[in-house]
Amino acid sequence: MPDVDAVTHLIERVAHDIVMPKFNALRDDEIHHKPTAGHVDDIVTVVDRDAEAQLTRGLLELLPSAAVLGEEAAHHQPGLLSLVHEDRPVWIIDPLDGTSNFARGHNAFGIMVGLAMSGEMRAAWINLPARGESFVAEAGAGAFCNGDRLAIPPPDARRPRGALFVRYMPPSVRDSVLSSLAGHIEPTMHTGAAAIEYTDIIRGRQEFAVYYRLLPWDHGAPALMLVESGGTVAHLDGRPYSVRSPNQLTFMTRDSQLATQLRDLVAPGASTAPNHVR
Repeated sequence: MPDVDAVTHLIERVAHDIVMPKFNALRDDEIHHKPTAGHVDDIVTVVDRDAEAQLTRGLLELLPSAAVLGEEAAHHQPGLLSLVHEDRPVWIIDPLDGTSNFARGHNAFGIMVGLAMSGEMRAAWINLPARGESFVAEAGAGAFCNGDRLAIPPPDARRPRGALFVRYMPPSVRDSVLSSLAGHIEPTMHTGAAAIEYTDIIRGRQEFAVYYRLLPWDHGAPALMLVESGGTVAHLDGRPYSVRSPNQLTFMTRDSQLATQLRDLVAPGASTAPNHVR
């Protein structure tokens, strides 16, 4: 394992030197649509690219034997996704999760870094620079924010609140999820940033999120963070999420009881096979 504090400091430097100086200060020529993404919010900025480059250099200095899977690099070289199926250490980087929020001047964005080995997450970092929050987790050692140990607060008596990310669900799965959960949950507007959705569950601001597309830079680090805080990340069949999991209906929840409750509500009509389309 690399020095956890050294990774934390590297991410904080990137946030300070690269990310925040461009917050509310991006020029139009520093924002580009990803040519193959197919959605108006799929953009990349100079910040994404510069942050990933500096994180890659710094992380390899801390652990030279590791491979690096960065979101922007994988966009140009999709074959890099196969790195999570190797047994060597792999740094997984989302240099600016919530890019569209960042570009609009909204504070719902963050930097996420994870370290995986043999398909298992060993450590995770989430930095929310506009919120002044720095999260760190190690497998089996708990999770912390700004040095304080994290524990998900108990729920209140109301219906569970959470976000449904239906955009990438097959139509039959989407329809089943929406109809089966209607009346049983209090839906929230999602932010489009996993770094925010997961940490909001940890903080007790909502109780769950439901996803289908499982890109490793979106879910690897925050899944470990949630689990080490006492939460659960599980597929429809109850198996735990892995950074090697193919796309499928997946529940991120405050605890295993809520995960079971949501899966039982959805299961009768959403049993589609996992797929590997990214």
